[in-house]
This record gives sequence, C-alpha cells and structure tokens, in this order.
Amino acid sequence: MKKWGLSLGAGLLALVIQGALATLVVPPWCPDLGLLVVLCLGLRWRGLAAGLVLAGLLGFSADLLSGSLVGQHALLRVLVFAGAFIAGRQLNLKGGMPLVAFVFAATLAYGIGAALISQFFLEMGWPPASVWAEGILHAVINGLCAPWVAAWVQLLGVWAGDEDGATRALPIESSRRPI
Repeated sequence: MKKWGLSLGAGLLALVIQGALATLVVPPWCPDLGLLVVLCLGLRWRGLAAGLVLAGLLGFSADLLSGSLVGQHALLRVLVFAGAFIAGRQLNLKGGMPLVAFVFAATLAYGIGAALISQFFLEMGWPPASVWAEGILHAVINGLCAPWVAAWVQLLGVWAGDEDGATRALPIESSRRPI
C-alpha cells in the first residue's frame, strides 16, 4: 500500500511539475512527465490490477488538468501502462537506448490514439503534417527524458520497500540439472 500511495503521489507531482514547466517551455519541447511516470511504473510494477487502477487515476488527473475529453487520458494511460507492463516482462529494457526507443514508440502510439479519439468524438479533421512533426519531436523529447524519470521511479520503489530491490530478475529456464 505504501508503494501504491507513493507512486500515486509521484505521478501527481509529475503532473504539477509538467504544468509548471509548460509555462516556461514551448509544448513540443516540454516532456510529458505524467506519461513517463506511468510508463516507468508499468515497466517495474508487479500486480496488474493495482497498476491499472493507478494508471487510470493518474489519467483522470491529467484529464482534469488538461481540459481534454474526460476519460481520454485515463483510457490511453491504462492502455500504455498495460503495454509497458507486458513489454517489461518480454523485452530487456534495462539499458538506456532500449528504454529511449520504447518510450519514443509508446509516445507516438499515445499521440495517434489521442488524435483518433478526438477525431471520433469531436468530428475533427485529420491533423495536418505540422502537428505530426510536433508529435514526433515530442516523442523524441520524452524518449530522451525517460532514463532520468525511470531512475527516479526506481529510487522511489526502492525507498518504498520494493521487495526485489533495485532490479527485477528475469526468470531464466535451464535444461541443466544441478550436480
């Protein structure tokens, strides 16, 4: 429960910092810290149900602060968390470059999902090429900020008493028997 509460607090703090940073930095250059926290939590989280609830609450918080469609960020962050949860168990994302590439791809998918939801519910036209170029730039910025956010989330997990310590061991099956 301590880890869940600290993770919720960290996600809310990331949203507040992101809002303050967005007043100083032009939006494509400002990282989406709330999304990065959800992605990094998904890579480290153990229980799927509690993590999905956490991602949903952080998404609804982003909905309230951003003024977008109610539930849009919640739905997308739940899906992103589930994707990171699965990818964290299937892929080796412990290094810097794999994490950057994964966050880049997840941010692009998040942006496409947001555009599709807006187009469906608001009957907006397809975004012009300049919006997609800003989305790619935003994905690059998120990818470059991901290692620092991942380190912060990892330290938070260790401080909260995460039972696996700083790293999660991958189960490796062996055909050899002990001698």
